[in-house]
Amino acid sequence: MYRAPALLAVAAFLMLPLSRAASAAPSPPTIDNDSVQALESVTTSIDPSSSAPAPPPAHSEAAAAHGPSRYEYRVVLACQPKRLSDTPDGEATNCSYAQTACTFRYPASDPRAGENLYRLEYRLTDNPSAPWALVREMCGLGDAPAGVAAPRIPSLGQIQTAFRQLPFSKPRVSVQPVGNVTLVNLPTFYQAVWPGDDGLQPGEVSRPVQLLSWSVEFRIAAQSYDFAFGDGARSGPVTDPGGGYPDGSVRHSYRRPLQAAQVKVDARLSAQYRANGGAWTDLEAVADLQGEPITVLQVKQAHARLVKQ
Repeated sequence: MYRAPALLAVAAFLMLPLSRAASAAPSPPTIDNDSVQALESVTTSIDPSSSAPAPPPAHSEAAAAHGPSRYEYRVVLACQPKRLSDTPDGEATNCSYAQTACTFRYPASDPRAGENLYRLEYRLTDNPSAPWALVREMCGLGDAPAGVAAPRIPSLGQIQTAFRQLPFSKPRVSVQPVGNVTLVNLPTFYQAVWPGDDGLQPGEVSRPVQLLSWSVEFRIAAQSYDFAFGDGARSGPVTDPGGGYPDGSVRHSYRRPLQAAQVKVDARLSAQYRANGGAWTDLEAVADLQGEPITVLQVKQAHARLVKQ
């Protein structure tokens, strides 16, 4: 099950002497500076005596000769910009790795399995043109420098609520025989038909919805249809929207005449969502549409008689 994102990006600044930096591990690989700048950050100061990780070695001997330097740290969600090749400009950000990696790294009983994957990055602020370098990856913020404030990011519940509040279309029921007239004991065929309006319906993708620091899109799908035939009988939830004669799967025969049988379909929608252009992820939420239009059907009794010629 997908866990709600816990952090988009935060930044932290720390003054540390280069003598401490020189004893650290070898410099980690660099990442694309433009990629990091594309991520939103919140700046907070950190006490140099806090439990911040040791900085990497100085970029050069010349830098060491200048004495203490200022290191800038950022804890960012481990998204991978420019990874999606199917986008026209190649600038999309794929966050699916960050959203799921910790689930597979730790057993379900470990609290870190419920966190997102973050990476800790740094660069020297006396060399602002230098690319950001990766210090380490971590699940959760337990290993992050002290004093880092949590940003405002949407919870899974907020994403589910945003889905249910989308402007959906509402299907009506098309009936055969045509003309909204049928006969007692004659198989009648039903089909849920979506209108050509501006509302969202199965197969469509919503416009991006801005939820705090996330841009979220929803891909709509039909979860079920429940047809009410107007005589007290229902189809029960089915995944097929039905169809016309002779192959339609939703059928019903009336046992008595009805002047105005009110026929409708109760549609329930589900969705996948993606955050910041990442991979599509199933959303555990259902939108139960209300107020679908009613089709009035007349059910007649056929009478046969012999006529003398």
